[in-house]
Parts: sequence; C-alpha cells; structure tokens
Amino acid sequence: MKNKGEILASILKNFKDCYFFLHNTREFSIVENIMNEGFIFESQLSHSTDRVNPNETIEVSYFFFLRKDYGSYTIIIAIPKIIYEFYTSVSNKKDVGIEEVLTVTDPYYGDNDELIYTLSPKHVLGYFNIKTTEFYQNRNWDPFFNNCQIRSAHKKPLNRSRK
Repeated sequence: MKNKGEILASILKNFKDCYFFLHNTREFSIVENIMNEGFIFESQLSHSTDRVNPNETIEVSYFFFLRKDYGSYTIIIAIPKIIYEFYTSVSNKKDVGIEEVLTVTDPYYGDNDELIYTLSPKHVLGYFNIKTTEFYQNRNWDPFFNNCQIRSAHKKPLNRSRK
C-alpha cells in the first residue's frame, strides 16, 4: 500500500515539467480562497511553501511528516518550468527578487513589516486532502499562464502601502 507521499508524488508526475510548491492549511475555506483569489505569502515564496520533486517521493513524504501539524489540506502550486525560468530571467534582468515578478498585485507591507505578495490562482494546481488522499484540481489552473503578459510593473515598486 502506498503512503500519502507516494500517492501525491504519483499524481504530480502527471503534470510534467512543472516546479511544485506545497503549503498545508487547516481550513477548507482557506483552500477555496487560495484557489479562487491566489496564494498570499510574506517575504519569499520559500518561507510559506516547500518545493518538492515528485520524482523524489521521499521529499513529498518528508513534507507531510514536517508539516502535518499545519493542517490536512495541501495546496499545490505548479508553475511550468519554462514559465518559472522566464520569471527568473525577468527577475535577473530587472534586478528584482523573483517575488516581484511572481506577484499579480502590488506588494504591500504586512503586520510584520515584511512585503506581502500574491501568486495568481492560475498557478495553483489544486489541493490534496491528506485524510482521504484525494486530489482536486483547481479549475483556474492554467499551465500557459504568464503574469508578465498582464503585469507591466516588474520593477522595484515605489509607493508600497501598509494594510
């Protein structure tokens, strides 16, 4: 019998040539919000997610072990490698962090005086229910989405606000 990490890894292998980032949450309402409105994160994507390689099943299993206390819903962010590499090249060209390129809204300072960014729901592949081991694909996910085509302000934002 497969463990949860093996099950999710086998699902992710169906979405070839993507980078995968996982985030756990407890509330289904948060899952719905992320799939419809995007993933809001502070400072760096790596502070709120764990990048995993589905070809390394142990990475996915280890993620579940490490993050089990954070909830039973695993948000799956899947950005095609070609799009992510394009974002990286824009980040390097504009001399800004990749978060500035990933965000679909203007960044703002949060309560911790850290910048808050929003990743498009079109990069949210769906979620995995750890209890039932079922995967639900986000109807908004678009493997061809490139937010550089919709957002021209890929430079250091000037008037960042506090919310």
